[in-house]
Amino acid sequence: MRFKIIIPFLFLIISTQLIYSQVRTEEKKKTVTEQKGDTTVTSSVILSTSEDITPRRHMIVINPLKFLLFYNISYYQAVSDNIGIGAGLQSPTIGPINGFGLNAEVRFYPSQKSLRGFYIAPNFSYNRLYHDNRDNALYATSIGGLIGWQWFPGADFAMGLGIGIDHYMASTKESDFGDYDGNAPALRFDIGYGW
Repeated sequence: MRFKIIIPFLFLIISTQLIYSQVRTEEKKKTVTEQKGDTTVTSSVILSTSEDITPRRHMIVINPLKFLLFYNISYYQAVSDNIGIGAGLQSPTIGPINGFGLNAEVRFYPSQKSLRGFYIAPNFSYNRLYHDNRDNALYATSIGGLIGWQWFPGADFAMGLGIGIDHYMASTKESDFGDYDGNAPALRFDIGYGW
């Protein structure tokens, strides 16, 4: 089942890496020599490749897919040409569950274009969840990894896709939430603003 999700996502990442916008320009140039009156007409087709190179050092994103479980917001900052660091906050969206969560991530960009393009990201999160009884809370931490793609389809509008796996470790198995240990797939679709 996991491979049915992973294969199309990997295809999407690889295909978007190969896409660049191309501009086709057709020119006709007419030259007239004043002394002889000769006319020369030259036609040419020019193909050029363009790439957005706007430097973006900061980015704020949300993951709408995660809204099924958590309200969330994350901030990323480029610290070098190939490394971006990020941190975020989250809070449960499901009715009787309360609590909060924190997450941190380091993104490595092999293309040397921090906050843009393909990235590999180890991550860490901490969550404290409880029902009405705060004494019976669940403290869960996770470590994981993602591969993804970040791009800016319009001006400063940021979009990103990521897929990976997280390993969750619960502080107690005697909570209202049941067993919370183990691996879980991670799917990310980010939208936001970069500057």
